[in-house]
Amino acid sequence: MSKSTKIWLGIFTFSPLLVSILAIIAFIGTFMAVASTAGAGHQNPPDEFLGLFFGGFFTFFILILLASLADLGVTIYYIIDIIRDESVDETEKIVWALALFFGSFISTVVYYFVRILNKKEGNILKNNKKFEMSGYDN
Repeated sequence: MSKSTKIWLGIFTFSPLLVSILAIIAFIGTFMAVASTAGAGHQNPPDEFLGLFFGGFFTFFILILLASLADLGVTIYYIIDIIRDESVDETEKIVWALALFFGSFISTVVYYFVRILNKKEGNILKNNKKFEMSGYDN
């Protein structure tokens, strides 16, 4: 796997966290804007309140939707990656697939550090068998 692919996967792996933080900041900013509007003594506070509230809620909703879609895409990519990797035994494939499916964000970050960053250039090595002491001959 090329270095640029690893970098892009890292960006997409951490993007749900960054977008979620931005969504929380937008949500807090909405309430601060609503509070400052209500305290400033404007003529039509209910109209301004509704506009600010629904505008902030819409921004929050869109950002959370983007974070969810990014996380879903990365999770699907990593599940396909682990299933196609011939150097991994079947039990480990099942464990990774279940962890990625049920643990989503946390397991995608772990998978990125454990599996993606350790992949060699040129993708997957064929017939990569584990070292066994009993079958080792010089």
